[in-house]
Amino acid sequence: MRSSVFSKVFSRGSTQGISLSKWMKLTLLESYLGEQVIDIILSVSSYQTKSVSWKGGDQAVGGYRGELEFFIPSTLINKLLKQHILELLEIKYFQHYEVLEKGETKENQHLYSANPHNLPVLSELKLSYNTIWVAINVTVDVIVYLITSDISAALVSGAVIEFIRRFKI
Repeated sequence: MRSSVFSKVFSRGSTQGISLSKWMKLTLLESYLGEQVIDIILSVSSYQTKSVSWKGGDQAVGGYRGELEFFIPSTLINKLLKQHILELLEIKYFQHYEVLEKGETKENQHLYSANPHNLPVLSELKLSYNTIWVAINVTVDVIVYLITSDISAALVSGAVIEFIRRFKI
C-alpha cells in the first residue's frame, strides 16, 4: 500500500531550489483549483490518437497530450493567474507528484499527458484538497464565532467559504 499523499502536498521533498514561500503560494493555489486540474487530467487520460507523430513511436500511452496550458481550467480568475498556474503544473503535478509526464513531438515541442502509473495519486490528492478546505472552513468558523459570539455570523462565514470552494469563477 502506498503512503498517504496528504503530507506530500505540504512537503517540498525532492523539488530542490523551491523557496518555502513559493511552495506555500503554490500549495494555496493548488488547494484552490486542484480538483479542477485533476478532473481535466483524469478526463483526458484514456484518450488515444495517432494524429501526432511522436519520437520513438506512434502511440500515446498516457492519453491525450497537450501543452501545459491545456490542463488549466478555463475561468476568469485562472486567466489572470495563468503564469502561476503553469508554474504549479510544472513544479507540483509534473515534478513533485509525477502525475503528468512530458513527451516530445518530432518537431521538439514539449507536450504533457497523464502518467498512467500514478493515476491513483489523483484520487488521493482530491481527498487531500477536501481535507484542507474542511480545515479552513472550521478554523474560520471558530474564529468568527469567538470574535462575534454569533452563530449566524459563523454560519455565514462557512457558507461564503463553501461558495468560494465550489463556484470558482
